[in-house]
Amino acid sequence: MEVNKANLTKGFLSYVEAKRKQALYLKLFFVSATFIVLAVLYYSYSIVKHANDNVLVVSTGGEILPVESTELEELYKALLVTHCYSVSYYVNSFDVNNIKNNQARAAFLVNQADLNAVFGKYQYDKAYSDAINKGVVYRCNFDRVEDLQQVGNGSEYQVVFSSTLSVMSSNDTKKIRIVSNGTLIRVTPRYPENPTGYYFKNYVQEYFPLN
Repeated sequence: MEVNKANLTKGFLSYVEAKRKQALYLKLFFVSATFIVLAVLYYSYSIVKHANDNVLVVSTGGEILPVESTELEELYKALLVTHCYSVSYYVNSFDVNNIKNNQARAAFLVNQADLNAVFGKYQYDKAYSDAINKGVVYRCNFDRVEDLQQVGNGSEYQVVFSSTLSVMSSNDTKKIRIVSNGTLIRVTPRYPENPTGYYFKNYVQEYFPLN
């Protein structure tokens, strides 16, 4: 069989060209990867530098305390408010379909002994009975943090916050202002039960009828 030299030459040149392109693409890949890594490192450095340029130095009694990022502190406060919102809802909101579920969710947010005191009051007031037998709906909405202080060498927060509880029956709606007071500590976040990483180690509620 006669070998077609032209076809062989064409095939060889195509092979050489393909190898050249492959080498070029490989070089471009490594250059791009290097650029991306450098960009990530620069971005990380910028974040750290920005955080260091925006720190809060707290001094008491002439002692300089460790600095903290203002952004980080704001994040912690936002998570704290979110935790209070969740406590307000799960401790005080219920209807015939979710009493047990909301009580279980609340147990991840507040210590059980203080929760039992709150649940015991609702039980004594026949709130759970009304929800089951009469279709009464309890809905609690977080209003605001009234007072916030760092205690325990800054590792804990003493928090006072308010909520509005709506008790909705077939006839009318009663509104009750709830003022909550407790000490928050940091714990390991647990999603979805406690995504904020806060926990009330002690907790009490006061009730003030609005109508």
